[in-house]
Amino acid sequence: MGIFIQILLVLLTLLGVGIIVYTRNIVHAAYALCLALVGIAGIYVILMSELLAVVQIMLYAGGVVILLAFGVMMTNRLRGDKVISGSNNALIGAIISLSLFSALAYLISNANFRTANIDHNDQIREIGISFLTEHIVAFELIAFVLLVALVGAAYLAKMAGDE
Repeated sequence: MGIFIQILLVLLTLLGVGIIVYTRNIVHAAYALCLALVGIAGIYVILMSELLAVVQIMLYAGGVVILLAFGVMMTNRLRGDKVISGSNNALIGAIISLSLFSALAYLISNANFRTANIDHNDQIREIGISFLTEHIVAFELIAFVLLVALVGAAYLAKMAGDE
């Protein structure tokens, strides 16, 4: 049963990536990116890294895809045209992708991975305590920068709507 779920998650991720590569509609590509990111989050859960899975879903699948969709909608409204993408230099892209895939597959297959017996509940607890004690200034600065970016995006959207 476990291998079935692993294969299903890999196929889900590859389906999303395949749609991203072959679609010409940017909105469909954004939704396919969300599908691929959720598949990767599922792989994180299988690898018993629940914190990374939650971060993957909240930050990437949630935030980045919503910002991408917002940008596409704003671009579409400014011109009134459909937003489509095209593929230039597909052969060069395929060669580079296959070369990178081959290099990574070779490196991963020859790597000497060691496993450790870690209580994952303690790991998440330690990360949370570290964020709120040792790294509180960086944590608050990141929150402030994200707030400024959100206010700036809302201001730019309002200015674009007034024109």
